[in-house]
Amino acid sequence: MKRHEDEEIFNELSPEAVQNQVERILSSEKFARSKRLRSLLRFTVQQTLQGHADTLKEYVIGTEVLKKPDSYDPRRDSLVRVLASRLRVKLKEYYNDGGSDDPLVIEFPKGKYVPRFQRREQLQTEMEKKLRARNASSQGKFLLTRLSEQTLAEAAHHFEEAIEADPSWPAAHEGLAMVRAIQGFLGLRRPREVWPQVRTQSEAALHLDEMSAEAHLGLGLFAAFYEWRWREAESHFQKAIERDWYSGGGHLWHALGSLLPLGKTAEAHEELMKARELAPAPFLDEGCALALYLSGRYEEVLNREERRWAGRPMAAFTEWTRACALVQLGRKDEALAILQRAYSEAPRDARLAAALVYLYGIAGQADRGREILKGVEARREQGEWIPNYTLAVAHTGLGDHPEALAAIQDAVRDREAWVVYLQLDARFRPLHDNPKFAGFVRRVFMTEQESGSEQNETPNLVERRSEA
Repeated sequence: MKRHEDEEIFNELSPEAVQNQVERILSSEKFARSKRLRSLLRFTVQQTLQGHADTLKEYVIGTEVLKKPDSYDPRRDSLVRVLASRLRVKLKEYYNDGGSDDPLVIEFPKGKYVPRFQRREQLQTEMEKKLRARNASSQGKFLLTRLSEQTLAEAAHHFEEAIEADPSWPAAHEGLAMVRAIQGFLGLRRPREVWPQVRTQSEAALHLDEMSAEAHLGLGLFAAFYEWRWREAESHFQKAIERDWYSGGGHLWHALGSLLPLGKTAEAHEELMKARELAPAPFLDEGCALALYLSGRYEEVLNREERRWAGRPMAAFTEWTRACALVQLGRKDEALAILQRAYSEAPRDARLAAALVYLYGIAGQADRGREILKGVEARREQGEWIPNYTLAVAHTGLGDHPEALAAIQDAVRDREAWVVYLQLDARFRPLHDNPKFAGFVRRVFMTEQESGSEQNETPNLVERRSEA
């Protein structure tokens, strides 16, 4: 009879119902001998019911519940976080055992100190949503590793489905942010379409989990490749690494998004070596090859790419990197054979097309190059997104320097990701002495947003590359 009466009260989620549930939990065997956990549960529930949930921070809990002195510093003393983690575990144990029939459930979302109260039937519905979110996110994570234009688009769809099903789950926001960042980095979609989403989703994840490494990684990518805020990007990459020591992703993008653009090639390769020793990240192999090419280490590009790449994710990108390295080594015929084969297998790949046009141009076959470029430009006129950076490469190879500079200007205006590599991409060497080219580089590395009136020194990347 008492249980039935309680259920009617719980249906309204009244303060009395919540307090009764707290007493039921504390009277259980699992909490009988845990004085600190009992105090933590009582205090957080009481503060929440009284409308003071916003005050439930580590310092307040430490001083009010654990009786720490006023000098208590949560950054040096992690006891509150440890106890909160233990409380979550104990509550799960309680509800899986003696409290499995309780009509009201009290839980603490991960990373938060504010309890959440739900009726059991409501919780079951929430569990169904969470299951759907996790299944959708799992599909998204798998597709993300394939790294093709189609699979990335499908991955984004699954992460969006996961967010719709469970917007409180940080991993779904983290996944969508990473998909959009890779799409932006690879030039698969317009920068203004994807990079703001990277920031929005990363901030959403960080709001849900203040210790999210992936959220800081996304914010670092946004700051580096879209806003050119170099100190801010460095800060976020470091935080991503600090929060997930065993993930290669933080080291990978720290190298590609912060160190390499600033000409710190030796440090970038140290980071990439660390990344290869840790849990693998999407684009790791391709990123290492790209870094070698941009650092002028062309022989190493070829030595590490001896194995067959056919059928692997991003095979076309890897073939592109090998061909670019061969060109700089003077082995144009080998590069041409690679690009012709790769382009025949992926004729819609604008990066391959531009590289082939460039090579035809410097090999004295400009007419063949112009024919391919004509097709690429026709696709662009029909509304297809073709990065200006790729057009600049093609025009440079053909010797059309005014057209190349105009395309670079458009790439900088649109904030395309690869403009951070302008001075590192050896194909643009014929433009290095042009004042307009130097001006574009200064715009990327000397931004008012980054340093106010204090301008950053533009890195002399060509000279620094030899230091590596």
